[in-house]
Amino acid sequence: MGLLLRRAALAALIAGIINVVVYLLAVQISGPMVVTMPAPMDVTIAQPFIFTVLLGIIGSSIAGMIALRTAQPQRTWVIIAVAAIVLYGIPPFLSAGVTTAIWFNVMHAVAGVCLIPAVARVLPATR
Repeated sequence: MGLLLRRAALAALIAGIINVVVYLLAVQISGPMVVTMPAPMDVTIAQPFIFTVLLGIIGSSIAGMIALRTAQPQRTWVIIAVAAIVLYGIPPFLSAGVTTAIWFNVMHAVAGVCLIPAVARVLPATR
């Protein structure tokens, strides 16, 4: 479990740094990123980093622990993680403008590309 946490933390840190770059590109290309619900609020540069790292570590840890209790931990992890990324892509369209929601989904994809294979490599294929 310790290796899983370390791998998730490292991958989440890398994803967080990349998402800061994505945020900077988004602001240059599309203007300020604004969340409209519960109240209009500009997204700051720190938020993509903090949310990516914290939610990446927490989500990977929970899903990894669930996966370790199954007959095929690696496969279960990938299924849970991909489903979570896809489902987590819906709320931005309900709480932000389309442009911001699209950029948030790009950030979700970055997190998935960094975290899913990194954690999968430390999980056994079968138990």
